[in-house]
Amino acid sequence: MKKLAKFLFPLYISTVIFLLVMKTSNSGIDIDFTILGIDSDHWIHAIMLSPFMVFCQLIFDRKKFLIYLFFGIAFCSFCETLHYFIPYRTFSILDFYANLTGLFLGSLSFLFAKQK
Repeated sequence: MKKLAKFLFPLYISTVIFLLVMKTSNSGIDIDFTILGIDSDHWIHAIMLSPFMVFCQLIFDRKKFLIYLFFGIAFCSFCETLHYFIPYRTFSILDFYANLTGLFLGSLSFLFAKQK
């Protein structure tokens, strides 16, 4: 499992960055809807970032959870900061919060699964 996670983690990071910088306006993909009163864009951000901590826990030493959390928060910041510099994207603090929510939900789901 660890070897597979080591292979998939860079692929995951690359995919997340690609999805965050790609132009969606002319793609024909309609992501303007809400679920439970929350914009779909925020759901997508949370879902995309939730595997980050799971990968960190699978690949690296499990005792350094806070270090991985710090790197996860830094990655969330990097992802949203990219939007600031791309002309067809917009920086949004709510997207950053959605990224953090996904990061924390991924952490909790992994920790919960390890207890069972």
